[in-house]
Amino acid sequence: MAMARTLESSGDRMKESSKKIANTDASLVGHDELRSACDDFADSWDYGFGQLSKLTKGVSKFVVTAADELEKLDKKLHDELQKAGKK
Repeated sequence: MAMARTLESSGDRMKESSKKIANTDASLVGHDELRSACDDFADSWDYGFGQLSKLTKGVSKFVVTAADELEKLDKKLHDELQKAGKK
């Protein structure tokens, strides 16, 4: 579960960072080509981290579901072993 929370938190932080970069003003950078490169980088960064954020949320949900199912199976096995031990 800790891994799932870490993944989701990381995805949220990446998306937050990409929003900050996307909202920067490249006009302060200088030369036209450099401003254009900065704008292009910010756009690709925003898109890429948006995709990574979605992926980490999906992985996080999968991990939580898998952990829940393993916990249920573990409890069921425990109960069955206790029943078998009483016979």
